[in-house]
Parts: sequence; C-alpha cells; structure tokens
Amino acid sequence: MSVTTQSTNLTNNDSARYNWKNQLWHAEANRSAFWIGFQRVTAATSLILLTPLFLVLLVLVKSTSKGPFIYSQKRPGLNGKSFTAYKIRTMSVGADKDLSRARRVDRSDPMITSVGQILRDMKLDELPQLYNVVKGEMALVGPRPIAPSLASELAEKIPGFNRRQQVRPGLTSLAQVCIFDNADSNGLIDDWSTRFEAELDYIYNQNAKYDLVIIALTIAFISKKILKRIPKTTLAIIPIFCLLLLTACGERLATRKFIKADAAYEKEVRAYGARQDPSIVDIEPVSIPSEQTEPQDPIYRVGSGDKLLINVFGEEGLDNLEVAVDGAGFIQVPYLEQLEVGGATVAEIQTALKKGFARQFREPWVVVQITAHRSRPVYLLGQFNNPGVVYMEGPTNLLQILSMGRGLSELAHLSGARLWRQGAIAAVDMQALLIDGRSEHNVPLLPGDTLFVPSKADKKAYVLGAVARAGAVPFSNEPMTLLKALTQVGGPVKSAALLSQVRVIRVHSAVEGQLILVNAKDILKGRAPDLELMPDDIVYVPDNWIESWNQVVRAVSPTLQLAGGTLQPFVQVKFLKGE
Repeated sequence: MSVTTQSTNLTNNDSARYNWKNQLWHAEANRSAFWIGFQRVTAATSLILLTPLFLVLLVLVKSTSKGPFIYSQKRPGLNGKSFTAYKIRTMSVGADKDLSRARRVDRSDPMITSVGQILRDMKLDELPQLYNVVKGEMALVGPRPIAPSLASELAEKIPGFNRRQQVRPGLTSLAQVCIFDNADSNGLIDDWSTRFEAELDYIYNQNAKYDLVIIALTIAFISKKILKRIPKTTLAIIPIFCLLLLTACGERLATRKFIKADAAYEKEVRAYGARQDPSIVDIEPVSIPSEQTEPQDPIYRVGSGDKLLINVFGEEGLDNLEVAVDGAGFIQVPYLEQLEVGGATVAEIQTALKKGFARQFREPWVVVQITAHRSRPVYLLGQFNNPGVVYMEGPTNLLQILSMGRGLSELAHLSGARLWRQGAIAAVDMQALLIDGRSEHNVPLLPGDTLFVPSKADKKAYVLGAVARAGAVPFSNEPMTLLKALTQVGGPVKSAALLSQVRVIRVHSAVEGQLILVNAKDILKGRAPDLELMPDDIVYVPDNWIESWNQVVRAVSPTLQLAGGTLQPFVQVKFLKGE
C-alpha cells in the first residue's frame, strides 16, 4: 500500500475503532431493560425450582468433606467493580491458599473432593451464581468471572483483555460450552486467548437471541455430562446432543472469523494453521513509493578532488598549469596564491581568474578545463563486472552507473540489490528496473551513493527474539524452513517463547514486502505444514503477546544491526516513520 493509502486506512481504522468502542461501552444500555429484568426473574425462579437439588447437594457435600456448603470469592465484575461470587464448594478447605490454583486447577488435583469432581465436571458448582444474577451483579450469559490475580496476569499478556469487564460477567458463555478442557500451565495464555476471542465475538454481537442460543448450548452441555453417568441403555440420546453442541460451536469457533477488538487487531487476523485451513497464512502485503530524487543541475560544479587545467595564453609558466581542488575547495595559483573554486562552474572560474590576473597582465586570455572529475564518487560493491569507485561527470541515473560498472555478474542476486544513500537504504528496486523495466526506479544518483549487489551464494535469513542464539541463518541447496531455522539457532527458549505469535518480515525489495503471522505451535504439532523461508526474511519469536507490528520492528532493530541485517525502507516508512 502507498503512504497516501496508508494514511487513508489509518483514518478509516480510527473511525471504525471509535464506533467499536461506542458499541462496546454502551453494550449494556443496548440490551433492553425488559431482557435484563427477565433474566433476573428467571434466575430467581430457577433458584426456587432448584431448591430440592440444592438440598441434595448440601447433604452430599457436607457428608463427604468438612467445610461450608457455599464457597465465596471476590471477582472483578462490570467496569471492574468487585463483587462476591458464590459457588458450591468442590475442594477441601484451604485449597485457595495456593495461589497457583487461581490460574488453573488440574482434574487430578488431590484437593478436589469426590463429589466436587462430579459437580465441576457437570458445571453444577456454578448454580449458586444465579443469586448473583438476581442481584444484578451477573447476567445469565457473559464472560465468566475469574480470580483477580488471573485477570491481572491475562490483562498484561492478552491485548484488550479488560474489555470483557465492559459487560456483566455471565453464568455461562460461548467459551464455557465450546472449549471443553483447560490447557496446561504452559498453554494457559493460548487457551485464554481462544476463549477471549469467543467472548469478544459475543460482546460485539450480543442480543437476546444470541443469549438464548448459548443458554440452549449450556443445557445441552450439562445434559450430555449427566447422560454419561446414567445406564448405557440411554446413551443413544447422546449423539443428538453432541451434534447440536458441535454444530453450534463449529459455526462460532471454526468457520467464522472473530473480529479482534483491541487496536492491535483492527483487522481480521488469522494465525497460520490456527482454526483455519493449514494452507492459509495471514499475509499483509506492504509497499511504498520509489525514491523521489531531484534531478541534478546539468551544469557541473567543481568540488574537492577535481583537477583543472589552466591556460593563460602568452604567459610563460601559466600556459599549461594543472592544479587540484583541495578539501576546502581552493586551488593554488601563481600570483593569486589561492582561489576558492568549490561549487563554481568552469565559466565562473575563468571569470575569477581573468579578473585576478588582470592585475599582472594586460587583458589576459584565460581558458579552464576539467581534466579529472573526482568530487562525485559512486561506490559499486558486490557482483559487478568492474566493482570499485566510479565518478559522475554530470547528471547520472542508475542505469548509467550500472553500465559504468560494466554490468552485473551471473551470481548477482538482484532482489537483494540495494542503493545506500546517506547511511540508509533508498527506496529503489533494482530488480524491478532491470527485469520489469519499471522506469520509476531509474533514479538520479547523488555523490557518495553506494550500490551493493550481493551474491546468490550468500543468502541468509535472520532469526531473532526468544531463541537460544539470535542471528543469521545461511541458506544451503536445501529449502530453508521455519523449523529448520529455529533449530539452527538453538531452538526457542521454552520458558519464554510464544510460538503461536511468530512474526516474519519478508523482504521482496527495498520497496515491497510482506508481514506474516505464523502459529509455529501448530506446525510443531503437525496441524500445519512448515513455512518455507526466503532470503532476507526476518523471523521474530516473541516472549510476550504482540500488540502491533511497530512493537516487532522496535524489538528486532538493535539485534538485526548486530547480526549484519538492515530494516528495509518499506518497514521504516510504514512503522518507524509512520508512528
């Protein structure tokens, strides 16, 4: 996309983000008072009807373990306001002293009571929260309330996670019935990221119809759990409930794209291999306009290093005088000692010399010629047939300079060719110029420019971030893939690497590239094919959730320079200069 298009898109995104925030912040107001009141009445009626069940459960809980029947804990609710959530106690007294259980409780945890295991499995321990619904602290459907410590941790690692507090927490949710098992501790963030996507989808589209669908799914879910514990003669009913459950969840969690709510996810993002066809990669093409260089003055102006031939006719010693322009722009001339000529044309120098010699000679005839142009060097490095320094004798474009280097060798890697200008890569695509004939890349050269054309044999990618040995990975005759590159740098740091959010900056040229999001975790599990890398790819393995590509660019820049790589102009313009 061009810089102009990018600015337009940013404006559109800002407007969309504003509309999204308005919808989210006023989500509660959009729900009718009737529907909210209906939920509270329904919850109160359910509590009355479930009284016999509560009495049975009271006897079972109290007879199998010591402690209270109801367990209460403070949870963050609407707008972050704390409230007391109620549950049937399913663990031995004192289990909550271990703060790690706020993150995750394993099914085999010895603190879970025998009755508690059944209640947790069928979600019946949540029924007392109907009282929270009656009080207006919760709704029948909404994001599940979680422990404050877990909420704080997830808010730090999952962008926009606190948005779930913009609506009332719920007794059930889409994630509650469509995601059956909790991930282990290492996969906690990935697990909650998926749940959060489902919650955002609900928050964005919430309405009474959606609530009724999720309530129906919850009933089907609990019924399925109950049916598992009754005689096998009744198990024929289970496929019906399973079909209902999986069909409804499939529509939401598999085929439907979730809209990421946070500013970090203003567009629909699909991770490579994550709940999508494995052949799909989330790729965002990026491009910027080519370098715009002002045409040079067609009249040559003398500079340091140039050599001049001065001829004052009829005057001995001055009829064939060759002088060099020094670093300060002066020449040394008899009678005149020194004369400043830097930046002057040949005609201006002749006029100055004639005026100076007029004090010594009558009407001197002065002629000046440039015998050596040395003030406008251009450096040719790499796969040129004649590499080295060439000098411009006037306005010179890229094609003319290439011809002065006698063309390129057979090993020239054109897509990696770069024009360095004033310490940075210029937005010029030499492959597009030479192969595609795109004349906009035939830019005028400036003094001090450097053209570098690497060899096809010197291809490499860069792997940075949470890996054992960040640096360059050389290519061989075999294809280079993401997993192979990770292996060559010692693999990811297991305790830190977030493999589901691997980012790849792919460089096609100085002006074009791609931004790729890869779920390497799915590749490792065999759910998606390995991603083949290209020369000059920059692979970043994050150790935390990525909020934007700007964050990636800031993270890789210092290490990339140490590894011998550089950021291309399309990255610099889109992210560094576009912030």
